[in-house]
Order: sequence, then structure tokens, then C-alpha cells
Amino acid sequence: MSWKRTDRLMETIKHYSKFPATSVSLRQMVQFGEKPSTGTLFRASQFLSEELPIRLAHRVQELHELPDGLNEMPSICRVRDWYAQSFEELTTLARPSISSEVKNRLLKPAKQTTLTSKGTQNPSIKQGQYRSAPESSNGNGHNGNGREVKGAATARRYYAAADDGQDWPVELSAYNTKFAETLEKIKRRHDSVVTTVAQGVLEWKRKKQRMQIDHNIQAFLDRFYMSRIGIRMLIGQHIALTDQRQRSDPNYVGIICTKTNVHELAQEAIENARFVCEDHYGLFEAPKVQLVCNPDISFMYVPGHLSHMLFETLKNSLRAVVETRGQDKEDFPVTKVIVAEGQEDITIKISDEGGGIPRSAIPLVWTYMYTTVDQTPSLDPDFNKSDFKAPMAGFGYGLPISRLYARYFGGDLKLISMEG
Repeated sequence: MSWKRTDRLMETIKHYSKFPATSVSLRQMVQFGEKPSTGTLFRASQFLSEELPIRLAHRVQELHELPDGLNEMPSICRVRDWYAQSFEELTTLARPSISSEVKNRLLKPAKQTTLTSKGTQNPSIKQGQYRSAPESSNGNGHNGNGREVKGAATARRYYAAADDGQDWPVELSAYNTKFAETLEKIKRRHDSVVTTVAQGVLEWKRKKQRMQIDHNIQAFLDRFYMSRIGIRMLIGQHIALTDQRQRSDPNYVGIICTKTNVHELAQEAIENARFVCEDHYGLFEAPKVQLVCNPDISFMYVPGHLSHMLFETLKNSLRAVVETRGQDKEDFPVTKVIVAEGQEDITIKISDEGGGIPRSAIPLVWTYMYTTVDQTPSLDPDFNKSDFKAPMAGFGYGLPISRLYARYFGGDLKLISMEG
């Protein structure tokens, strides 16, 4: 049965979109520890069942109000309907009926764990840069920085330990499972959002006969994709925490690895990028990559995010090297990946001899849909489900999205070029 959106649903979504999103930090996410109790997970499910609809509603409204006819493009409408359908599934999911005794146990403040250190503002981002209007509101316990302000309602907190050592009723456990299944379905539905929105922008560019997108659309895409990273992070983390109760790895809390090994991930990204390069150009051997990294460097991060950034950046480097030197060259200059660990930052430098970019073109590198590939490949909506089907290049999405991933947890991605 195909899904239909109704006027009533759109009214509800409009209402929800007036509320600001509540920020959740990496540190809060890690507090769940190895084996969260049923009560703690239920509190997190409750938080997400209120938080995710607000975030989804912001996106539906923003897609609905896009300027200059972009909101009428078929692919954009399809994405808007995915978000609306997911919103409806979350808001109509039946909650368990629980006794007042269990309610009190859930609300009883557990021993608070102290946070290790204070969060710092990301120096690469202007305040409120990635927030749409209702999200940057300074009321409701937020400052524009996206951090919670003391005195905000504590009931709206992502991590709230509910573990008094007693057993929890079976209804809570059943609800947690049902909630995780709903999230799983939503996550799958939204798998190809990035490519479908890209398709929508392409449709719009063709219809309007534009070569480039303007800064308003660029800013919208930045906000939209940054928000998508946040939504997927919350969903992925919750699904993993629910799974984790069966089998756990001491270094993982959900999808966050407390000891992410940079050397291992970089080595894997190098192999994947070289494989895609050989496949794309029909090379016997892709340009070599030298990794300079202390094998013991590890830090708390989401390995999937780091892999994505490394893979995309390396793919760019290898492509530049092959295309500058010519595909029939026997030996290519070596691309270097150098990892440095400081007091505050871990920096990964990827330097290639791929001809560089003139300074005038550097801002374009961060523009979506800007690509140096002559023929943009047709967008197969399944392409981003696995790295191995990822085309070598051609959407002009690799770098801008990688920069959002880097900035999401307080880092950055910078391009320094020497033309020639």
C-alpha cells in the first residue's frame, strides 16, 4: 500500500517545526557505557521519540519552502515525503502503559556521572552557521552554540541513567525493541537521501539552465546534510545500543569507538581508494600511497565518519594524480598520508602531486555539484549504500560532505593548494 501525505499530517509537522532541536554531544552518547539497562534505554527511546520528530519536521518545512521552484522538483518532493512518512511513523508509535511506580523509578535521578571536560566551540564554524531559523532560537534551554544551558528542563535529556538494580517490566523491553525496529526501517528509507537531493538539484539546474548553484542553495544543502548527519548519528547510535545488549565490544559504545585506531582506518581507506582507482581507470596498479603514522594513535570517534572522510579525500588525490600524469604512465608520484597527534588535535595530512588547483577555484571546491569530471554519472539511488559501488568521482559531493563530517564533532577539513 503506497503512503499518502495528508493536510492534517502537514499541519502537525508545521507545529513540531516551531520547536528547537536539543543538542546531544559525543560525551553524552558515550555515557551509556557497555551495557545500558532497559530503563536507561527506555529513557533514551522516550527522548528520541520526541526529538527526532522535531528534527524531521524542520527538514520537511525547509524542503517545502525552498526558493525558486527547487521545492517542486520531483526528487525533492520524494525526499520531503520520506521525511514526512518517518515523522508519522514515530509520532504514531504506541507507547507502553506503565504503572506510576515504574514512572517514578524512571524519573528518579540516578547517580550522575561527572563529565570529563568542558566542550569547546569549534573554531571553524560561525555560531549558528548550520542551523535553520527555529533551531537557532535561544529560548528553550539553548544558546546558538547548540549546547544545552543550565536550568533547561532536565526531563528532555538524551542520557538519563535509570538503573536501580531491580528488574524492569517486560513492556519496556518490548517497546525498546519495537522502537529500534522502527528506527531501523526509517534509517533504510533515508539511505539514499544524499543522492536523491543531488538528483533534485540537477533537475532544477537543467530546468533553470544554471551552471552553478547560488549561495542560498549552497547554505541550504550544508544545513540539510549537517542535520542529516545528526539524525543518522542519533538513530544509528540507538540501534547499536539496543543491539549491544546481546553482544558487546569493550571498545564500543553504540557506533562510537572509544579507541579508534587511526593507522588501521587509514590503511583500509588507502586500499579501498586504490581499488576504486584501478577499477575506474583500468590500471594495473594505482598510484602508491605512503602512510606515516604511529600505529598506537587512537582516540574516541565514530570510525564510519573517519573512514568516509579518508576514502573521499584519497579518491580525490589519486584521481588528480592519474589525470595529471596520464593513465598510461608506468610509475606515478607517491601520495603521502601523514598523521600527527598534538595536545588538542589529531591532524591527517594527505599530500599528492596532482597538479594543484588555482587559488581562484578553491572556493568552488566546497560547492555542491561542482565537479571537474566532464560527464556527471547518472545518479543510481543505491550507489551510496556501500563504498565499493562508489563512483570514482563526478557528483561534486565528496569534499563538501566530508567537511561536514569533520565539523560535526568539532574538527575541520581544509584544502591548501600549490598550483602546478
